[in-house]
Amino acid sequence: MIRIGTSGWSYKDWEGVFYKPGENKLQRYCKIFNTVEIDSTFYSYPDMKIVEKISQNTPRNFVFTAKIPSLITHEKKLDVSKGVLKDLHRFLELVKPLENAGKLGPLLIQLPPSFEYSKHKDFLETFLSQLPERYRFSIEFRDNSWIREDVMNMLSRYSVAYTIVDEPLLPPELHITTDFTYIRWHGRGRNPWYYYHYSREELSEWKPKITKMLEETREVYGYFNNHFKGYAVHNALQVLEILEVITPSQRKALEEVEKNLKKNVFEQPKLSIIIPPEKIPENVEDMLKLLTDEARFKRGKEIGRREIEILEKSPSSLSAKIKEYNVFIDVERKIIFHDCADWVKVKNTLSFCKHLVALMLQLEPDYSKKILREIILERASWTFTDYSYE
Repeated sequence: MIRIGTSGWSYKDWEGVFYKPGENKLQRYCKIFNTVEIDSTFYSYPDMKIVEKISQNTPRNFVFTAKIPSLITHEKKLDVSKGVLKDLHRFLELVKPLENAGKLGPLLIQLPPSFEYSKHKDFLETFLSQLPERYRFSIEFRDNSWIREDVMNMLSRYSVAYTIVDEPLLPPELHITTDFTYIRWHGRGRNPWYYYHYSREELSEWKPKITKMLEETREVYGYFNNHFKGYAVHNALQVLEILEVITPSQRKALEEVEKNLKKNVFEQPKLSIIIPPEKIPENVEDMLKLLTDEARFKRGKEIGRREIEILEKSPSSLSAKIKEYNVFIDVERKIIFHDCADWVKVKNTLSFCKHLVALMLQLEPDYSKKILREIILERASWTFTDYSYE
């Protein structure tokens, strides 16, 4: 069995490429693909009602994989003494509707680049040794120090798959450590990686690797994370064609996507704003005024401290709740996730809504200034996203 899909499905810029404007995205998606990776669970715990809804509104043989929350992997770094097993249990309870329907595939443990063999090997082994056996897990390293024989033996011992990646940080090596394999194509671009469109020649290099995976394991899962402009959909369908397993409906979708991509109707915004380091203001308010308009700045200042809850905070990431909305800032990957309606309007111009303004104003000034300076200096390198699913 081979399942190829994308990381997430509800992207606005797929309209006109893969979706028709206003079309139910999940219904369209699952008519073409038999699997999807839920990426939004990395940024915040899912709502069980939404999990129930997507379980009910997808075909019987459709499979969801999902990323484990960053609270476990990035904030607590798999440290059992910090309660990560309790956090994991909470997550598993929330995705239970998918498990009960037989639609839950492997769960992805994506680790940060700062998670290194010399510092965290014991954390990893302790965590893996206590994973519940009825679930399948795949682990994605982001540091080369983990690519070694004793680590692969450890993964085999606990029946955890090594995630095979295509990205700038690690080589796309094939390591089989259990009875399934898991592939993630992030892209080979710069700022960010996944703003990248694989060529057919690049994808063809994967045919012998995937053929070998199919010979040595029971299942192969593969997901494209290069979501900009519908590239992930195009490349996923191309891989199915290259492997000669494409169905008539998938071939038709491939032809439509290629036709729409040629129109080149969705271009990423080009930012010409370049501010030299010495010109960046010294206070938080003036820095924010470079990232938003006057009206949103004013409304952000009106949001009170009681309406903001800081969930997790570290030098590399921040998780918070503002009223009923979620915010996650990943400084290492240069990503801001937020889910209010106004954010959807401004995110493509890499601007802040009132909630981001309010959050930055309520944090310690030095902490806010460090994050804001990173964004202002390399604004075009950042991804502002809602990653919401319907």
